[in-house]
Amino acid sequence: MENTNYSNVNKAKIILTSIITGIINILIVIAMPMLSADFVLGPWTNAIIIIVLLTVANTILWPIFTKILMRFFIITFGIGALLLNGLMFYGVAYYLPEVKIGIGGALIATLFINIATTLIFNIANIDFYNSYIIKKLSKKVKNKKRAANKHPGLIMLEIDGLAKEILDEAIKKGYMPTLKRWIENKTHTLKEWETDLSSQTGASQAGILHGNNKDIIAYRWVEKENNNKIIVSSNFSHAPLIEQKISDGNGLLSDKGASRANMFSGDSDDFIFTSSKIIELNKLYNKTWYSVFTTSNSFQRIFVLFLWDILKELKSQIVHKIKNIQPRMKRGIVYATLRAGGNVFLREVVTETLAGDILNGEINSAYATYVGYDEVAHHSGIRDNDVWSVLKEIDLEINRLENAESISKRPYEFVILSDHGQGNGATFKQRYGITLGNFVRRFLPEDMKSLRTDEESDHFRNSYIPKNESIENIREKMDNIKNHDIFEEYESLQNIKEKSIDFLKIDELYKSEQIQTLRKKYSDSLDYIRGYEASQHTTKKASDSELIVLGSGNLGLIYLTQWKHRLTYEEIISLFPDLIPGLVKHPGIGFILVNSLANGGMVIGKNGIYYLESDEIIGENPLADFGKNASKHLKRHNTFKNMPDILVNSFYDPESGDICAFEELIGSHGGLGGTQTKPFILYPSDWDCPDELVGAKSIYDLLKNGMKKLKEE
Repeated sequence: MENTNYSNVNKAKIILTSIITGIINILIVIAMPMLSADFVLGPWTNAIIIIVLLTVANTILWPIFTKILMRFFIITFGIGALLLNGLMFYGVAYYLPEVKIGIGGALIATLFINIATTLIFNIANIDFYNSYIIKKLSKKVKNKKRAANKHPGLIMLEIDGLAKEILDEAIKKGYMPTLKRWIENKTHTLKEWETDLSSQTGASQAGILHGNNKDIIAYRWVEKENNNKIIVSSNFSHAPLIEQKISDGNGLLSDKGASRANMFSGDSDDFIFTSSKIIELNKLYNKTWYSVFTTSNSFQRIFVLFLWDILKELKSQIVHKIKNIQPRMKRGIVYATLRAGGNVFLREVVTETLAGDILNGEINSAYATYVGYDEVAHHSGIRDNDVWSVLKEIDLEINRLENAESISKRPYEFVILSDHGQGNGATFKQRYGITLGNFVRRFLPEDMKSLRTDEESDHFRNSYIPKNESIENIREKMDNIKNHDIFEEYESLQNIKEKSIDFLKIDELYKSEQIQTLRKKYSDSLDYIRGYEASQHTTKKASDSELIVLGSGNLGLIYLTQWKHRLTYEEIISLFPDLIPGLVKHPGIGFILVNSLANGGMVIGKNGIYYLESDEIIGENPLADFGKNASKHLKRHNTFKNMPDILVNSFYDPESGDICAFEELIGSHGGLGGTQTKPFILYPSDWDCPDELVGAKSIYDLLKNGMKKLKEE
């Protein structure tokens, strides 16, 4: 790609800035005795000698040390490079006459020198990375010749969590000039796409990188049959197991592709900071890491930016509190450090390793994730001032990679995309003073274990804990009672009883005392939902309740873990008649999804029911505000393994765009409603693209076809 910005770099300005930086570094060394008791300089001329010797030592020795100690640098996450930098300063200063220095003083001196270098280049408006590091990398590979059979490659850069609507605003406000230039020059086309349910990185990256996200219910879920184990998509021990299930070997990166800072590998053998592969310690070392430690200052620069980002976040916390910006959540110093890790450390590692990949020209493709926007938007809000600076920095990273491509011997095309968007709003707990888990417990007995041992309760409650196999056999025989409401007559069930005497006696469910009482009062399920006055109980014995409630953004998952199978709608209202009416009538809940033994998936709102199998709507459509494809997403989701007994989606306000998370995040995603399901893709304009892109598999197909097109060139 042609990039005029890079070719117009003012070399004289760079030289002048470098001279000023050297002078400032000398002044820092002169001031060191006042900053550290572990440093005695002697004559001020020693400062000049130290800086000159340090420059020479870094030029000659750093490349040698890097080759020897690279593995040490990696396993210490760069701390080893900082220590080596300090030791080199200590080495050049120790033998000078009248200089007395300790390791602590040397480390402090190198820290201040790198802070000054980074600050001066920023003030001079010179991109140190563009002006120096990329040139250094290009010299390393300048003698490599492009193989005759190497077609153009593809670099795919994901901006985690960025909705197209927010991207449009960022471009309009001038925060993303690189992407704006591509669009205006018509080299790239910007398009919105629609995520699957759930709208989160686990499901989206599985679909984009492997073409398969089946059974990924949410960011986290429960495996009832596996001793109620909670699975977390990004967990380093769980992600490999998920990838084993979704991979067929034909992932997006299976043909000499590289994975950088992703959840899944796309079947790549070349990966850095990829959750599904990170425990493979024998593959932790990757020659591409050389790009991160190109010079003695390269990683130190990252460390300085890391510290600066912590200060920026702490300032933001103070500003939010003074201005009383709402909604607001508690953040603190721990979060500030985590934010800097994602927004700076991972960002810079991704860019520098990819720049090395591009200049080497060996990879056919790469997929990398910039996580900074998603992390900051979660905690500050999707349009907070904090996010615009993050997007500006990401745009600069993209420009740097464009610069690297412009001097690479092998051409590469770029695709920029996001895996999902985010919605904004105060959390469920902030709005209503209670978590979803504690709210659910209000509709359950104080000690659910009594349901197993109370021999005097109705027969259904005592006997019904069937095996999953029995449930599946029963469902196969349900054709003759499809669309049958439990509140209607049930004579047709007798056929099932006769054919499956060894299975669950369905008629016992219908004859249970609880169901008989409800049928006398309500004519159908909607009448029950609207009319039932749910009783709320105390929760002082909540810890004894066999219940797991998880939040995945504004998607809630309710598991009643006494039963190893997924409870049906009929079973839930028989066992816990307060639960479903109590949930759907809450103002923070938009709808719930349950599975009916007779009707399949039922989406229930406070004033209506959507039957997914028949597309029949009774009362008001509970999905009216959640998009035209909402029913399709929920119908597919309802077939997934390990679905919760009740899936809960928060409300969505079309006017304000607000949703409410069931975890403590201001910007959130995971369910349906608003911009969280509307990410973007910016792709080369000469590609053929369908009119509508729905689901992560559609992005996988588009990218695969794009790679095929590049191979044919």
